[in-house]
Amino acid sequence: MELTVAMLISAIAIGLMYSAYAIISHSYLSFVDRNNTTGMLALLDQRLNRDIDKAEMIYRDSNTVTMSSHIDTVIYRFQADRVIRQKLLTDTFKVSTESFITSFESVPVDGNPADGEAKKIDDLQIVLLTEGQKIPYHYHKTYSSVNLFQPIN
Repeated sequence: MELTVAMLISAIAIGLMYSAYAIISHSYLSFVDRNNTTGMLALLDQRLNRDIDKAEMIYRDSNTVTMSSHIDTVIYRFQADRVIRQKLLTDTFKVSTESFITSFESVPVDGNPADGEAKKIDDLQIVLLTEGQKIPYHYHKTYSSVNLFQPIN
């Protein structure tokens, strides 16, 4: 009889420990997932800010933003389910893009240029979707007059 009671108490204790482990494990995994998503968004924001600051000119063509300088060129491709950054290495940020709006001197620049040439932009607004939340980002480039004026040949 004592052995049966001891086994019953052991089974209850093991069941409680397993339930506690499952709850803690689930909470930890959801924390890690949220932390990875937040880290990815922070890295994308940091890279966009840095690349816009370093760029001498920024152009838009379709869903692509090209940031060029005398040192290098960085290309961002905004797709529905990811943002791809191409420099020497390619970075893929797995985040959904809801909207992607660009302008130059407060005039909207659409993604389909009529003459097939990329257009200058100085303002970039994107809304990213993650975990059912919309996260807006806004970037503005202040150009030097040296970059905007082209010499007449």
